[in-house]
Amino acid sequence: MNLKDFLVITSLAFSSVAVADNSIIGAPKWATPERGIANENNIQDTDKKQKLLGSNLQYSQNEIDDKFSAPDWFPEQHDPMPEIVQFGKKPKVWACASCHLASGLGHPESSTLSGLSETYMVQQLEAFASGKRVDYSGHMNRMAALLTKAEMQEVSKWFASLKTASVITVKEVQFVPKTYVDETRMRQIDLSKPNEEPIGSQIIEVPKDKTTIHKRAPYGEFISYVPVGSIQRGEALVKTGNGKTIPCASCHGAKLDGSTIGPAIAGNFGIYTVRQLHGFKGGTRNSSQSVMMAPVVASLSDSDIVDIAAYLSSLPL
Repeated sequence: MNLKDFLVITSLAFSSVAVADNSIIGAPKWATPERGIANENNIQDTDKKQKLLGSNLQYSQNEIDDKFSAPDWFPEQHDPMPEIVQFGKKPKVWACASCHLASGLGHPESSTLSGLSETYMVQQLEAFASGKRVDYSGHMNRMAALLTKAEMQEVSKWFASLKTASVITVKEVQFVPKTYVDETRMRQIDLSKPNEEPIGSQIIEVPKDKTTIHKRAPYGEFISYVPVGSIQRGEALVKTGNGKTIPCASCHGAKLDGSTIGPAIAGNFGIYTVRQLHGFKGGTRNSSQSVMMAPVVASLSDSDIVDIAAYLSSLPL
C-alpha cells in the first residue's frame, strides 16, 4: 500500500477533528500549536446574525464556523468561488476558504495563498497528498489525498487570481502579553493575566481585533511580536546569506514575490515561515521542489530561522 492510499483509508476511518498532529522535526511548539481552549467570543446566541463593517451580508457564528460553507463577506471583490473552495467536498474535505479565507490571506495557523502561482499550489497539494510534505495539523494531508488533479488545478487557479494585501504589523519587543492558544490553534491575548513575559526567541502572533478575526473577516489584521534586533539580523541573512546560506532573491525573485523556481515568501505569517524552514531542514518537506531547500537551511540555527521569519513578515505583500 502506498502512502496516498494509506492517507485516504485513514481519513475515512476517523472524523476530521480526530486527526492527530504531525511532528515537524525541529520546529518549536509555539510554531506548531496544538488545539487549545474554546474560543471566548462572548457570543451568547450563536444563531444571531452578525455584520462586518463594509459588507451588506450577515452571518451567524454557527454559519461562520461551518467548515462546509465558508463566509464570503465581499463576493464582489473576487471571481466566483469554485464549489470546493466555498463548500468543500463532504464528508472529509473542508471548504478551502474556511481556513485560508475568501481573500486567500489565511491566519497564522494556516497560510497565505494569495500571491502564489497556480503551478506552485498544485505542486504543494500533490506533495500533501503523497505525504512528501507534512502538515503539522494533519488536515492538509488528509484532504489533499481526497482531491482529484482537476480539483487541485481549479482550487489553485482561483487562489492565484486573488490580489495580495498586507495584514501583519511586526513589532520588536523584549516582553509580550501573556497568551493562550484557542481551539482553532490561534494565539490570543490572555486578558485574565495582564502581566507580560519575556519573548525569548519566539514569534508571537495575535489578532488586533479578536472579534473581527472570529468572523473570518477576509482582511483581519494581526500583530507579530518578534525579538529585538531580529528584523535587522534577518535582513542580513535574507539579502546576503551572512556566510550561512545563500541570498533568498536568487530563487524567490528580487522582491521575494516569487519566480519560476521559488514561491513568494514576503509578508507571510512568521510562525508559518518558521514551520516551513524547519520542514526543509528536518525533511518533513521533501518533494522534488523542496529538496533544493535542504542545503540552503542546513547551517541555519533556530535563532536564524526566527530572524529570517521576522524580517520576511515585515515586508509588504
